[in-house]
Amino acid sequence: MTDVVVEFVRLEDVIAIRHQVLRQEQPRSSCYYPEDTYKQTVHFAAKINNQIIGSASLYKESHPDFVLKQSWRIRGMAVLEAFQGHNIGTQLLETCINHAIKNKAEVIWCNARIDAVTFYKNSGFKIIGEEFELANIGPHFLMAKNLGIHIGQTRFIEIAKKLFRKKSSVPIPQPKHQA
Repeated sequence: MTDVVVEFVRLEDVIAIRHQVLRQEQPRSSCYYPEDTYKQTVHFAAKINNQIIGSASLYKESHPDFVLKQSWRIRGMAVLEAFQGHNIGTQLLETCINHAIKNKAEVIWCNARIDAVTFYKNSGFKIIGEEFELANIGPHFLMAKNLGIHIGQTRFIEIAKKLFRKKSSVPIPQPKHQA
């Protein structure tokens, strides 16, 4: 398979994939979500030869079940059927996770369709609560992944880089000698 490129795109670029994969039996207008207009919303597309074959949107959005302050939501995650099973969804998901980490997210979450639960579990997501039904779509599970550990690692790396970038040596406190 040709190399897949995942990049930022405009909202309009992901609507066709959402409609074809996630909401075929519904009007195209059902593929627009209120969160699409949030200030920090980003849309990603997986492309082969500049053709969009998958999409995912990421919103800075809290969920009432989480007490963590920084949470991001994945929505509209879809890969065209002909390209499923080739790690394209995983590449999109990793892009979303990395973007959330870069923006100091403590948790990333989604409402996963039943047939996508294993996909998310394979990337470290956990089921939160019981199965629930979304009208006109079907059964789902709330799933989430804790990203807090990455924030600590990132901060540590930033501090270490600053220390090693300095030209002068870092002063080391010396014990006081008693006379």
